Amino acid sequence: MTASPALSLETIREELAAATSFATAAGLAVDAAGLSEDNLRFIVTFMNAGGDRFPAEFDCRDYPAYPPTIEFLDEAHSARGLRSLYPNVFHSTPCICARYNRKAYAERGGPHGDWRLVDWQLPTSNGVAIDSIAMMLSDLHGKIAASSGRLA
Repeated sequence: MTASPALSLETIREELAAATSFATAAGLAVDAAGLSEDNLRFIVTFMNAGGDRFPAEFDCRDYPAYPPTIEFLDEAHSARGLRSLYPNVFHSTPCICARYNRKAYAERGGPHGDWRLVDWQLPTSNGVAIDSIAMMLSDLHGKIAASSGRLA
């Protein structure tokens, strides 16, 4: 199952529009200037309690059929996925361990062989479904804002 680039782009734009109020209120910088059918990626910059910046790329190919792949980047956006780029609240893999991150699934190199990509929008064990970009931003912001360092 895949989603067409046109459907992905339409869904991302709709969800980003809904997430903008939250992002603005939370002090998150959202850069979706290059978003297109050929580039289904955008960047959100989070900050931790110590003021460290964490730019995260959301690669939304095949969204919403599958979750985005979310990777932390360096400030120049040239390096990605390194332990030193991750807040200290995530797996040391390094990986954002959440159903809404495609990288968390074993078939994508992540730690979760017990999850299926097609189930990504289902509620977790605590009963919460994180099934939209706004919910992803909220969840990540809550975790990162409370953190105080980086993975080493």
